[in-house]
Parts: sequence; structure tokens; C-alpha cells
Amino acid sequence: MMENKDKGIGNVVILLLDLLVVAFVSYAVLGMFFSRSNGVLVAGGWSAFKYYTVLSNVFCALSCLCSALCYVFRKEAVLPSWLYIFRLMGSSVVTVTLLVVIFFLGPRFGYAMMFEGVNLWLHLIAPVLAITGQLLLKSGKRLPFRASLWGIVPTAVYGGVYIMVNAVGWTGKSNPVTDVYRFLSWGWGVGIAIFAGIFLINWMVSVLFWRLGRMR
Repeated sequence: MMENKDKGIGNVVILLLDLLVVAFVSYAVLGMFFSRSNGVLVAGGWSAFKYYTVLSNVFCALSCLCSALCYVFRKEAVLPSWLYIFRLMGSSVVTVTLLVVIFFLGPRFGYAMMFEGVNLWLHLIAPVLAITGQLLLKSGKRLPFRASLWGIVPTAVYGGVYIMVNAVGWTGKSNPVTDVYRFLSWGWGVGIAIFAGIFLINWMVSVLFWRLGRMR
């Protein structure tokens, strides 16, 4: 009885966290979409969706919305495996966003810029809430190690498109319109190394979430 009560309380906490992620991401993305500002890593209209930050948060918010609906309409205390993987993917990509901001973009562009306006919600608050919720989750069954590979799929898709778009019409130097994070400003060798490092970090995060889910 006590175990079921604990699961019930835990599910309520996860549900609240998921709903907060959905609300905050919606607020921030809509604010950016309708903004006329075109500052560093901020763009109005559909241009907002060229940023990994925006796409990763939207992806995570969708996974949180599905998770929240599951807890509301299903009686099970845990998520079905496919939804747990979907949620893990969302948590993994926003964790990458948070880590890249802290260790790469923050030192390069300034932390004040990274946590100003809508960026505060997308770079810090929503990722932290999503990560917290992920740490409380448990899959309906023990997933195999290969399930952790799903966590890098969104980043791999974004990275592949990013590289292809910049490769088309390459003039020998970084194009600020397409190379929005300036990864290629040091050349393709360094740019590819940065992407490889991000993929590795993404996978390590995904493995960590997978491992913690198996331990509960």
C-alpha cells in the first residue's frame, strides 16, 4: 500500500513537471516566434526554428505532453516502453542544449545573453524541469542497452541537416545565416569535431538516463 502511494505521489510530481515544461516552452517559443528581435540566437517568425535550442525544447515539450496525457488517462504507474523512450529522447536533447550553453555558448557569447528573455526558459528552466522529471521516471519494462541510441536521433538529424545546408554553396568561410552557432568559423575540421563531441555527450546523457531508469 505504501509503495503504491509513493508511486502515486511520484506520478503527480512528474505530471506537474511535464505540464510546466509544456507551458514554459510554449510561452517561450511563441514569444520568440512573434518577436521582431533578431539578436544573438534569437529570431522572429519561422526563423526561430533554425535553432537547435528551439527544436530540442519543442521536441521535449511534445514528449512531456504525451507523458502527461498518459498519466492522466491511463491507470498504469509507469509509462509504456515506446513513450518512455520518446520521453528519454526529449530529455536527452534538452540536456545537450543546457550543457552546450553552459560550456560552449555561454563563454563565447556571454551568459547574460544566454539567460536573457526567452532564452532563460529555453536554455535553463525548461531543461532543468525536464531533466528532473526524467530522473523520476521508470519504464514499464527493462529496456535493452540499444534503446539508449534513440536519444541521439534528433541531434543526428539536426546535425546532418546543418552540415548539408552549410556544405551547399560553401565559400571557404562560415556563413552566419546558415552556420547559426558558428561551429564552422574555425573550418570544417574543427566544426565536425564539435559535432562529434556533441553527439558523444548526447549519447552519454542518454545512456545515463537509460541506466537510471533500469535501477528503479
